[in-house]
Amino acid sequence: MIHYTGDIHQPLHATSRVDHEFPKGDRGGNSVSLPSRSGAKNLHSVWDSVVYAQTDDFDTPFSDSDWDKIGAYADDLVKTYPASSSDLASLDPKVWANDSFAIANSFLYKGITEGTALTDDYIKQGEIDAKTQLVIGGTRLANLLISVYGAKAEETTPAAEVSKFLQ
Repeated sequence: MIHYTGDIHQPLHATSRVDHEFPKGDRGGNSVSLPSRSGAKNLHSVWDSVVYAQTDDFDTPFSDSDWDKIGAYADDLVKTYPASSSDLASLDPKVWANDSFAIANSFLYKGITEGTALTDDYIKQGEIDAKTQLVIGGTRLANLLISVYGAKAEETTPAAEVSKFLQ
């Protein structure tokens, strides 16, 4: 549930561009090669890296220090990219996929030339969109977990529920 909820909010998981250049699709951006930067070498990996903003991976199992860093990063994202209540209202995965597809359709491929570095403007807007999707996806996941497992009255915030669930 955690993996799929996260994936559906990554716009390249909601599309596979089919056009004259990619008659069988571009495999969600995996077939769109870009110059390697911080290990991201195609459009899909760029978006998986939060458009170059989060290129470090944590080793599993997470240490207490890793959990602290992840928590601080999540707190910062929620403060910087607050989701609207309308973004969070639905627990319907079709709505989530349509939201991601809308980003893919309206922005994701604009100005992309295979083999050419992304522009600074693309990176700036892409990072905002990717981080916003992280907040929306994380909050929707928390709401989904609460809907499945319930919430205690004294711990009803989504962050508290996710933290409880992961420990």
